[in-house]
Amino acid sequence: MLAVTQTVILAAGIGSRLESAAPGVPKPLVTVGGIPLVVHALLHAHASGCDEAIIVVGHQGARVKAAVEALPARLRVRFVETADPALPNGLSLLAAEPLARPPFFLQMVDHVFGDVTLPRLVGSPLAADEAGRVLVDRAPRDLDLNDATKVRRAGDRVTAIGKGLEPWDAIDAGCFVLTAAVFDALRRAPESEPRSVSSGMRQLVARGALGAVDVGDTEWVDTDTPADRALAESLMQRTLKLQHAHLLITG
Repeated sequence: MLAVTQTVILAAGIGSRLESAAPGVPKPLVTVGGIPLVVHALLHAHASGCDEAIIVVGHQGARVKAAVEALPARLRVRFVETADPALPNGLSLLAAEPLARPPFFLQMVDHVFGDVTLPRLVGSPLAADEAGRVLVDRAPRDLDLNDATKVRRAGDRVTAIGKGLEPWDAIDAGCFVLTAAVFDALRRAPESEPRSVSSGMRQLVARGALGAVDVGDTEWVDTDTPADRALAESLMQRTLKLQHAHLLITG
C-alpha cells in the first residue's frame, strides 16, 4: 500500500447554488447530519491515515478558518487562500503547491461519502509512469449527470475526462491521489479552457498517466444544491462509519 499522510481540501468556492439551503453560510460550513462539509472531509482524511490537511479557502475564508481552528486538533491543519474564489478550482490547487507533500490526497469539500474510500486509491504503489489516480463511480445514483465530470477508461487508466464527454463509462467522484506532476500539468493547460482540476487531469490523461480506481458500493453525494444536501442527509442516516468517526474530532 502507498503511504499517504497529507490531503489537500479545496474549499474556496462561492457555492451559490447551495445558498438557499443555508443563507449566509459559506459552503464548507453547511452541515450534513449536523456536521459541516469541511469536517466531513477532515474526518475522511483522518480515517484514511492522514496527519495533515491543507485547506484552500477563499469565499468567507476567515470564517471557515476560525471554525476549523475551533475544533480539537486531530490533524495538523494549514490554510492557503486563493486569489479569487470565483476562478476555476485548478487555481486553488496551484495555490497549495508550496505546502504540498506529494503524494497527497485531493478532496473536494462538498463531496460526502458514506464510508472511508480514500484508501482505495493507494491499495498499490503508483506505477513509474502514473502521476495520479482518480476515484470513479461506474454506477452513479441520484446524480445530476449533466453537471457531473465523466470519465472514459481503458483498463485501469483514464483515456478521457470532462463534463461533456461522450461516451463515458464512469463518473469522477472528486477524490484523487496525486504526485507533483499535477502542478506542471495545470500550468500546461491551454489558455482556451478554464484552469480547472479537470483541465490538469486532461494533461495527465494525454500522457496516459492518470489511473482510475472504482468507488465500489460506497455511496456518495456531490453537495451542490439543496436537493443534493437532502440526499446527503439521507445518506448519513443510512451509514454510520463516518458519523462514528465524528467522535475522533469531538471526543
